[in-house]
Amino acid sequence: MDYKEITLMINHEVEPFIADILNELGANGIVIEDSLELQKGRIETFGEIYELNPADYPDQDVRVKCYYSQFDYNDRLLTEIEQAVYSLHDVEVTRFEISTAAIKDADWENEWKNHFHAFKASEKFTVVPSWEDYQAEDDEEVIQLDPGMAFGTGDHATTSMCLRLVEQYVKPGMSVIDVGTGSGILSIAAHRMGAAPIRAVDLDKVAVRVAEENFAINHCQDAIETDTGNLLVCETETRDVVIANILAHIVDLMVDDAFNLLNEDGLFIASGIIDEKEKLITDHMIAAGFKVVTVMREKGWVAILARKVQ
Repeated sequence: MDYKEITLMINHEVEPFIADILNELGANGIVIEDSLELQKGRIETFGEIYELNPADYPDQDVRVKCYYSQFDYNDRLLTEIEQAVYSLHDVEVTRFEISTAAIKDADWENEWKNHFHAFKASEKFTVVPSWEDYQAEDDEEVIQLDPGMAFGTGDHATTSMCLRLVEQYVKPGMSVIDVGTGSGILSIAAHRMGAAPIRAVDLDKVAVRVAEENFAINHCQDAIETDTGNLLVCETETRDVVIANILAHIVDLMVDDAFNLLNEDGLFIASGIIDEKEKLITDHMIAAGFKVVTVMREKGWVAILARKVQ
């Protein structure tokens, strides 16, 4: 199956909203290349320093690439993306350029490989592409990953913050449901922390297949149950932890169901929330009976850990 690559050039003020827009419009994958990262020259992540390759970044502003299968793409998408960007409230759009290119099926895998390399995602977890050789340190938990067409490699702030919350709060024996599992990375992390049982669900059948492949790569396919599912609808088994790294408005839809599904003192880890939506989500959580325990913020994104207290 072939794909269409859509490339956007936008100003920095638009960047915090672009992933939401493209996900709403059905993008199968998104790559964000921010020129401000290049200005840093080097980045330090949990004690490790990485050199940035200037060829991966634009000279100024933000370059965004997103991908659609040949069945999902249509010419109206370009107009819909443009309209959504210019409809953002209180956001000045000073640059918006859009172009397309055809991507052959074989090139799709290479496109991901060009942007995805081993990195330390948290104090404990190091994420390594399944096609790369990596020599782990004794204290590292290595997650091997092939993102394919699923969201969640750990390098995006929404996923890395979730990994840190999983690392800090998920304990052995906790039962977990990972909603919108994507690549399955958060389920794998929960398994490594000793959680059991674990259920990983996603509305996208392709994502479920990718997650299953990653569970096999990490030798935990027998420990994680997978299924296609619409958020927490039809879920009946109570859990100690609900994880949802999705989008703010979808997290908002889940708050009450998450509260009802959680055991006493259960944890709700929610991410994919832009700064502007933080109060909306925390207010809803508190009204539902949660206590907000931890809020993480990074690059315009928010992750929240809340505990069921009522």
